[in-house]
Amino acid sequence: MTIIFSKISSIFYDFINDPNKGKVYDDEIENFVYLIIKTNKVLWDLEDSARLSELGDKHVADAKRSIDIRNQERNNLIREIDVALHKHLNVTRGSSDVFYSESPGMIIDRLSIIFIKLSVVKKISLLIKEDGLRLEYLDKRKVLEGQISSIGSFLDLYINRLVKGDVFFEIQQAVKIYNDTRVREYIKSLDH
Repeated sequence: MTIIFSKISSIFYDFINDPNKGKVYDDEIENFVYLIIKTNKVLWDLEDSARLSELGDKHVADAKRSIDIRNQERNNLIREIDVALHKHLNVTRGSSDVFYSESPGMIIDRLSIIFIKLSVVKKISLLIKEDGLRLEYLDKRKVLEGQISSIGSFLDLYINRLVKGDVFFEIQQAVKIYNDTRVREYIKSLDH
């Protein structure tokens, strides 16, 4: 099956409505989409936790280490989505004028973050008592919904063009150095 935005949207809303459900999808790509939103939600929560400086430096440092681990998982999932789509769609390299530097996995990742932000804005909007602030958050909700709609439409067009062979993308290899303990002393010397 080729992933389409309506299916992605359904997966995101399933997760947002019941994040503890732990759903497993039959389709490999759909399962990766579910896992990326789950990973991004954990990252979202860890980022919130890392901002709680009143809990002490150790808490913040532990949260930051967890963020590094989850970011690696997130990058791996983006790559897995891209590898699965590349194989499923039989993407072949074309001329440079039909190359898309942003992969479908990157776009799906961005959509998952916007969906999470939208779910938070919706919850906050229900709690806000001040009229002006509530209206501001209703406007934020409209902006996020517009972003989801336009990026989702683009993704469908992109996938359709990939199916037709009109464009191509390359699977990017993430190159991480921040979690390589072997070079920590060298990284420290760069800061001085």
